[in-house]
Order: sequence, then C-alpha cells, then structure tokens
Amino acid sequence: NLSNTKAHYLTTGPEIWKQTEGKITHLVVGVGTGGTISGTGRYLKEQNPDIKIIGVDTYGSTLKEYHETGEIDPTAIYSYITEGIGEDIIPKNIDFDVIDQFVKVTDKDGAVTTRQLAREEGLFVGYSCGSAFHGVRLIKDQLKPTDLVVVVLHDHGIRYVGKVYNDDWM
Repeated sequence: NLSNTKAHYLTTGPEIWKQTEGKITHLVVGVGTGGTISGTGRYLKEQNPDIKIIGVDTYGSTLKEYHETGEIDPTAIYSYITEGIGEDIIPKNIDFDVIDQFVKVTDKDGAVTTRQLAREEGLFVGYSCGSAFHGVRLIKDQLKPTDLVVVVLHDHGIRYVGKVYNDDWM
C-alpha cells in the first residue's frame, strides 16, 4: 500500500525530527515493504540531506543486492526465518534513492539480539526489531561519539512468544 510511505512521511519523519531537535545523524530501519524507511527517510533527508538512512535486510532477501546492483540475483534468494524484513521481490514502496546503505543481519543475530533487548533493556519487541538493532552494531565503525542514531523498533514481541522468546524454539 503506497499510503504506507506517505503516512511515514507525514508522521514518523516529523516526529523523529522534532524529538531529536533535528540532531539525528543516522536512521536505521528494518526493511520489508519499504514504507517506513522510504517515507521517514525522505522527510528527514529534506530536513538535512547529510542524515544517513540505513536499511537492514536479512540473508536470503534481495533488497541489499538490488540496492547495490539494480538487479535481482535469483541464486541469492532463499528461505529465511526472520519475519517482517526482507523480500524476494522489489516492493513499489521502496525508494532506493533515499537509502544510503543496506546491511544484512543473520537470522541468529536478529533472534539473539531480540531476546537481549528484552532481557537487558526491558524492550519486548519483535524479531525484526532485534535485526534492526543489530544493524547498528554492524555500522558502529562508521559512527562518531557525537552521532545521534535512531532505530525504528516497529513491532511488539507478543507474536514471538512461541518463537524467539521460546527456549525450545531457539
């Protein structure tokens, strides 16, 4: 739904800009259909084109490769467990021109980080949120102490009680 991008442009982008008092330097978002990163990223880039927009993808998805090459490599597409991010098609919502960089997170790293966020930070979030947060770890060498990084955690953990939050499933 292309209204998803518009909604994030009209709401999420302005909210982040206001709450960070315009000091945001990096936006990190798990990417599925692309509405959140495209709408929010477009708004923030209009305020300050130097803001880095980082998409988080999963192994088995084609988004990172498509961003870098403009092509879909069918041999790079395979099943993955992470829910909420990744695609084997290119959704119409994604504005690749807004995105500066993609990083890929493994299913394991996303799951472990999801549980870590609950245990250590009290954040009961979904699987893709753990992946998004782990994406920050992957770009840490690009960050300065003065940077202000915003990570969008756009899912709650209730639908993952039988999965990521289940010791037997893990």
